[in-house]
Amino acid sequence: MFLAFPRINAATTRVIALTVASALLLAAGDVSTTEVAGGPNLTDAVLAPVSPADARAAAAALAETTPAAPAEAAADAAPVPARPASLAALVASMDDAADVRSADLRCLASAVYFESRGEPLEGQLAVAQAIVNRAESGRYADTVCGVLSQPGQFSYNRSRSPRAGNDWAVAKAIAAIALQDMWREVAPGAMSFHASYVRPNWQGRTRVAQIGRHVFYR
Repeated sequence: MFLAFPRINAATTRVIALTVASALLLAAGDVSTTEVAGGPNLTDAVLAPVSPADARAAAAALAETTPAAPAEAAADAAPVPARPASLAALVASMDDAADVRSADLRCLASAVYFESRGEPLEGQLAVAQAIVNRAESGRYADTVCGVLSQPGQFSYNRSRSPRAGNDWAVAKAIAAIALQDMWREVAPGAMSFHASYVRPNWQGRTRVAQIGRHVFYR
């Protein structure tokens, strides 16, 4: 890329040289005027007095070649939305018409609805996050719908459809929050869960938490 700069005359050159020399003197500390004046890089022509008109012309030339200072980033930056103070506030802020055209979102919302509706919001989110963790682990199917379709893993009837209402709206919000990683993990690393009233013989799994009527393992 070719950049064109304004022509700099002799007076401007002297002002620039004097400015640079002053900066060098300040950086070098105690350097005598005699040493500077006698130095090989500063000639009498450069050190000759500069008229006010020449100084103004030189300043204008320098201004034209100096990039404009960037605007303050904070002035143009979009305001960062405040993080909701609670999971309930985040759920309430989600659009009730969540895009259930996404297959994974609809599958996950259905699982949350049938596995944990009526549970505390943290328990519903833990269920959703455990299912997402499975899909991301490489040990199960690599999609949420695939994870939920694997035989013998989940007890609800996947041919049923959720009933419209608040429970379904909450399930969709929880599913969206889990898929978009919008809240911390409630049961960190969990990939399995069961109802608290059953006692499966699960060897080699570490219990992480009990939330509501579900116990979670990783």
